[in-house]
Amino acid sequence: MRRALSHALADPWLWLLLAAAAAVRLLLLPLPDPFDADLSTFWLPWMAYGAEHGLAQLYQHGQPLVNYPPLYLALLVGLGKLYGLLVPGFAYTPLQSVLIKLPATLADLGITLLLYSTAAQLVTLTKGDASATLSMTGVTLRPGEGSRWFPLLAAGLWALNPAIIYVSAFWAQVDSIHTLWLLAALLAALARRWGWSGLFMALALLTKLHAVVLLPLFVVLAWRDSGRAVARGALGLGGMLALGLAPLALAGAGNSVLAAYFGSVGFYPKLAVNAFNGWFLVQTLSARLLGRELLDTAAIAGPVTLRWVGLALLAGYTAWLLARLWRVLTARASQPAATRLLIFLAAGLLVFGFFSLATEMHERYGLPALAFLALPAARWRRVLWPYLLLSAVFTFNLVRVLPWGAGIFRLLESIPGDRLLASLASVVLFVWLTLLYRAETRRQHRAAPASRAARAGS
Repeated sequence: MRRALSHALADPWLWLLLAAAAAVRLLLLPLPDPFDADLSTFWLPWMAYGAEHGLAQLYQHGQPLVNYPPLYLALLVGLGKLYGLLVPGFAYTPLQSVLIKLPATLADLGITLLLYSTAAQLVTLTKGDASATLSMTGVTLRPGEGSRWFPLLAAGLWALNPAIIYVSAFWAQVDSIHTLWLLAALLAALARRWGWSGLFMALALLTKLHAVVLLPLFVVLAWRDSGRAVARGALGLGGMLALGLAPLALAGAGNSVLAAYFGSVGFYPKLAVNAFNGWFLVQTLSARLLGRELLDTAAIAGPVTLRWVGLALLAGYTAWLLARLWRVLTARASQPAATRLLIFLAAGLLVFGFFSLATEMHERYGLPALAFLALPAARWRRVLWPYLLLSAVFTFNLVRVLPWGAGIFRLLESIPGDRLLASLASVVLFVWLTLLYRAETRRQHRAAPASRAARAGS
């Protein structure tokens, strides 16, 4: 990976991409909320209170109630102290918006660099194996074919993605930060650096609880390696979590931090909290047919609620994805480039499955999938089209929930059924990508014996 990073930094096209991505974001960073949203409702008051009283007091007495894990809030407190030095009295200026949005923006650029270097490494792996292909069913790319632009396209699909730009540089949300840690954790796992993988996974969990959706994938990859790999990953995970949470517990804020984690389920007991997915369709149709929106606490059979139905669907989907991946991993003696791309596809679908199947989803919760799907989309043409359409649906979802002005809000409100159509498109794309994953796992499983025989013959 170090060699791939060195190669990446020597590519002038990557620097041009990073410059373009940074320039677009710099234009948006100083902008305030067009309506009362996360920047003005949460981040600004939390920043001011935390800068004066510290992180532990923020958890215990901050208003509104703090419901985020501590890592980004620690950054927010530090940036607040810096802002207090620059602007005595803490009066609002555009600089405050810039500082709040800066960590997510830097994470966007960090992910861009990691995607480029990972794609370049995959090209190297392919060139080193004359029998290797990076194929998606029906489209076969031979070693070196399209390799020149593969890393740049993979990085560009993320760096210039309108949904990612919008949520980080305009909305002031922090999804890119835990996405960066998750991507780093996966890359460390593929390099068999299990302690580092666990550490990065812990950083993701210290940023956002939703990162837990990829934990089963890391367990499968570590278990495929060895029991020692599982132990090292667990040690890195547990050690970093303890390091991040123990100081707050010692300062008396332990219960408040735990409430931020475990109180998130049921905090908004709706089928969909502005997420355009299948549950949004159910929620909207229930409002029209029953005269009220169903909550995810609605019982359907005894104690079984719609929330448990969503969790069961997610658990079943996760088990199915990983079972198919396990068949491929155990059929191959190593991890050639095509199998690594399959692992990224699985990671993206785990996140997209979380967004699509669980209840209480917000509009932003599927965005990390765009980082993991960028690599297979850049290399496999059949994944590229649903990736582009998914980016468009996610972007529309964000703009529909937080328009950039009153004019665009009125325009969107005048479109009949726009949210239902976007939700239906999200469902179709989820099924589409799942079918592509099914086809590729089948192809790779069948190709594994032939690949081993070819290597033995050479």
